[in-house]
Amino acid sequence: MTKRAALPALRICLLLLLSSGVAAAQTATSASPSTGWQPWIVVGGSSTTLLGDCTDCPADTYVHDGGVLAIVGTPLTPRTDIGGQLFWVPSSSAAGEPINTTYVMGTFQFRPWGSSGFFVRLSSGMAFVRNWVVDTDTSTSFTSKAFALEIGGGWEWRTPSHFGMQISGSQHVAALGDLQTSERTAQNVVGNFWSVGGGIVIR
Repeated sequence: MTKRAALPALRICLLLLLSSGVAAAQTATSASPSTGWQPWIVVGGSSTTLLGDCTDCPADTYVHDGGVLAIVGTPLTPRTDIGGQLFWVPSSSAAGEPINTTYVMGTFQFRPWGSSGFFVRLSSGMAFVRNWVVDTDTSTSFTSKAFALEIGGGWEWRTPSHFGMQISGSQHVAALGDLQTSERTAQNVVGNFWSVGGGIVIR
């Protein structure tokens, strides 16, 4: 084949490559998901075990109660989600005094393997504790603010629809600091909450 005959053939090949590239780009653009807000919602409950501790305090008693979990957020990538978490634990001390704890935190959830339902969840924020009892005087009630952390993990099952399910285990920690009692100051008061539960996931 001469050079004069090869040039038209080369031009035809270039045109075919360009046209196929433009068609592929148009197909990818039309197949891309909507850029609007996509929900990530988790609503569920848990069985929660609570243990309080502080410096120089006697060994406390484990308390077993239930908790309610709600998360509202949005996916960042196919494997990561970010949102806000509300975790409420209505409980009582061994003596029967009510203790209500509400966690309000920012939550980050990550799935290391995209084809697997396993996830790891990390959260940080505030805990509001009503009537944390370090005193036998039940006539005095108060609400304490605490720095809060959560670490947890679990498994999520997805369905062709927007609904799914998950099971998870986690530990929430509330650092209340120093609390004044009628007899002394309880130093470095910490509440530990271990939970196992499940919930409904909407995506």
